[in-house]
Amino acid sequence: MEVLNTKKPFSQKRRIGGLWLATTAFFALIFLARPLYVGTALHELFENIGVILVIAGVLGRLWSTLYIGQRKNRHLIVTGPYSITRNPLYVSSMLAILGVSLMIGSALITAIFVPIFFFLFAYAARRESEYLRSKFGSVYDDYAARTPFFVPNPLLMKLGAEVTFRTSSLTTAFRDALFLIALIPLSELLEFLHEGRYLYAVFYIP
Repeated sequence: MEVLNTKKPFSQKRRIGGLWLATTAFFALIFLARPLYVGTALHELFENIGVILVIAGVLGRLWSTLYIGQRKNRHLIVTGPYSITRNPLYVSSMLAILGVSLMIGSALITAIFVPIFFFLFAYAARRESEYLRSKFGSVYDDYAARTPFFVPNPLLMKLGAEVTFRTSSLTTAFRDALFLIALIPLSELLEFLHEGRYLYAVFYIP
């Protein structure tokens, strides 16, 4: 008989605190600084790619929430998005963050904040993985052996027969989605304010 020494679930307060700090710094920088290449053809290309990534990230988060809901840390979900990666919520969030960074049009912002957010998500994912392994034992080991930790493998897709979810979880996911979607017109507004000299940049960044 397998005896499991279950650890305590990872405290999301640390992750959320880190995300708030990084997000605050991100917004402070984009309001104070202006990218050098705004308005160029390259910027427009990156902006369009960024919009696509933000939408993909939002859809990925909604899809993942349908499967995990409020069952996180209580049940081991292995179907849907969780069949192609063990951390679809974090993967989707990273897509959205990369998309927002590209929309802003600054290589410096992308180089600074994408790794910061990735570190925060990767750290949380590792801690959550340790808890799930301590709770589900060999069942989780088998799941981890066949499912990538982060980078999705679509060839492993396995859909469940049915999906049940709580409306409260989906409501929270929609609220987060609206915030991410709102960043698309916000980036356009910032560009307009800078170009019209309604908002003066303290400094310029590449």
